[in-house]
Amino acid sequence: MNAAQGSAEWLARLAELEGRLRLLEREYQSQRQELRAAYQEIQILSGLQDVALALASTLEPEPLLRRIVSAAMELMHAQGSSLLLLTERGDLVFQVVDGAVSRQLVGRRLKVGEGISGWVAQTGEPALVNDVQNDPRFSREADADTGFRTESLLCVPLEFQDRLLGVLTVVNKTDPAGFEPKDLKWLKALAALAAVAIENSRLYNRLREERDRVLIAQEELRKKLARDLHDGPTQTVSTIVMQIEFLKKLLEREPEKVAAELDRLSRSGQQAVHEMRTMLFDLRPLVLETQGLPAALQLFIERHQTEGRARLHLHLDEGVGRYPAQVEGAVFSIVQEAVNNALKHAQAQNIWLRLRKKGEMLVVEVEDDGVGFSLETVLQAYENRERFGLLSMRERAELLGGELTIVSAPGQGTTVMLHIPIEHAKEGKGCPEDSSVGPAAVS
Repeated sequence: MNAAQGSAEWLARLAELEGRLRLLEREYQSQRQELRAAYQEIQILSGLQDVALALASTLEPEPLLRRIVSAAMELMHAQGSSLLLLTERGDLVFQVVDGAVSRQLVGRRLKVGEGISGWVAQTGEPALVNDVQNDPRFSREADADTGFRTESLLCVPLEFQDRLLGVLTVVNKTDPAGFEPKDLKWLKALAALAAVAIENSRLYNRLREERDRVLIAQEELRKKLARDLHDGPTQTVSTIVMQIEFLKKLLEREPEKVAAELDRLSRSGQQAVHEMRTMLFDLRPLVLETQGLPAALQLFIERHQTEGRARLHLHLDEGVGRYPAQVEGAVFSIVQEAVNNALKHAQAQNIWLRLRKKGEMLVVEVEDDGVGFSLETVLQAYENRERFGLLSMRERAELLGGELTIVSAPGQGTTVMLHIPIEHAKEGKGCPEDSSVGPAAVS
């Protein structure tokens, strides 16, 4: 082998080794990128785990929403973030903002379909836009009002069981390349966690509000019982005690008059028994549980008929029968409250109570020919009052899956009408589990 051939072989080997080195370098760089991506994903997963724990640790709305927004900005490496919630009016409101996004946006409203966030709320589809200024969906009003310039944007819907709660948005990623599809994947995961946390917070606060209403109703019940006992049986029993003392003296001085006084004393005792039985009936009518709603209403009318006030009239359709205890209890409470309100406030000569079937509905009406009232004025004044009679009736009606309508005007009497779907009445859907009946707060 001559020198030229040996040199050629060495050059060929060197070229082969250089090719292998380049291949190894490419594999190394590829694995390095994969490791970097895996590390980033591990960091994001760890961040999501921390967020999930943080969201589970509080049910208070404000700190919960702030944590969601700050987590979105941190995980997506964005300059700003915002959370918009869907209101009962059907529009979106900026609830919380963080980062470079101006706090002037808090409280600002958007129509569903307005801007990119409104488009996401309308379609339920996420949006990844790295050239926001040239996107036809973008609304420039927010930037114009705040002086902030939106360059890139990532927006996802907040949904719970296919129900839209709002939208979560992050803007202006710190990386010049902008947002990537993987960012969208992680923000959607955060939005899923956030939606569950928001719904849990809402349920918790509704439960707390319901607890407060129950406590208020219990306190109102105690006050009502105290008033009724003071104005009714207590006064009657006091009169009986005075009559007994008078009888002692009368027995010594004019015994011939004792018989007449004993008759009077007997009537007072009967009145006291009637008043106490009426109060016990209003608290828990056992006949409602044993014989059903028609029998309970009949007895209710009879017990209040003897009080010498308005004349009560009961009309029951032949189609009205027995229903689940929860339904009968709620209907009885609504009727009880409506009649008691009429007896106390309406100055009526007559009160009509009607139950009938109308198509697929059970219809309950309480009508009086009294002085009436302005419904709007009464409802507006409820915030400053301690009693919640009308609101309580409406809440009970909603629990039955029904609707309560109140029609009244000064000088034109009042009609309270309850419509309950027959299927709800048969199955007891939506009714509270507690079937016990007690007097509702009288408005």
